[in-house]
Amino acid sequence: LYEIIGYTVVEATTKETGGLDELSKHLIDKSSVFIGQSGVGKSSLVQALLPDELIRVGHLHQQTRLGRHTTSTARLYSYADGGSIIDSPGIRDFGLEQISRTDVEQGFIDIREFSDQCRFRDCRHRQEPGCAVIDAVQKGKLSKRRLESFYRILDTLSGGNA
Repeated sequence: LYEIIGYTVVEATTKETGGLDELSKHLIDKSSVFIGQSGVGKSSLVQALLPDELIRVGHLHQQTRLGRHTTSTARLYSYADGGSIIDSPGIRDFGLEQISRTDVEQGFIDIREFSDQCRFRDCRHRQEPGCAVIDAVQKGKLSKRRLESFYRILDTLSGGNA
């Protein structure tokens, strides 16, 4: 899904080295930040990439199979070959109060590509006539899943009125 819109996607797990080796190649000589929800394994991934570092990692909860929130401050780790990883604390709450509809659309580069072609400048990409975004989904040029994700974020902002 994300490769189609120009992102590099590397599947990696702490259980196998193949994906970690590939991920490591993309991180060398760059500064990277690991962010995500609490307990999803950010620190475990950093530990697997940099085995000589002492990183506090929590145990998995037996029922949820998620880790506990153990990282309390962002920490910078350096690669011997150049580059660095910042391991950030997990996100417990995610608020969008300060984000506008336009900000969300700017973040969806694949949707933005078509939204400039809509008949109406204030098109909400729901059911308006002349909506280039809906037309792109119908023609298979834009992922329906991405548009649904866009809708979910907008609905969070406005309680369903976006």
